[in-house]
Amino acid sequence: MDIKPTAIDLQTSMMLGQQTSKSKEDLKQVAEQFEAIFADMFLKEARKGELAKSLFSNQASETFQSMLDQEYSKLMAQKAGLGIAEALYSQFKDHVGGEE
Repeated sequence: MDIKPTAIDLQTSMMLGQQTSKSKEDLKQVAEQFEAIFADMFLKEARKGELAKSLFSNQASETFQSMLDQEYSKLMAQKAGLGIAEALYSQFKDHVGGEE
């Protein structure tokens, strides 16, 4: 499995490096972003299972599909959720200060 940094990875790492506040709200956001990264990786692997290339398959459509998958991943983590963010939050909530 080839793991390459995505825009979500870079955005999350920049956010983590810039923030010094350790609040429970920050923990929720980071847990949700982690879930989005997981969902994005899941979608990328699922797309590799295509039986054949489509008639209109090219680099531009693959780039667009990748960007669309990242947005789908964010929405899945925010709206539907896989339970990963909640599990991470409940695991680490006692280790951070701040308001819920």
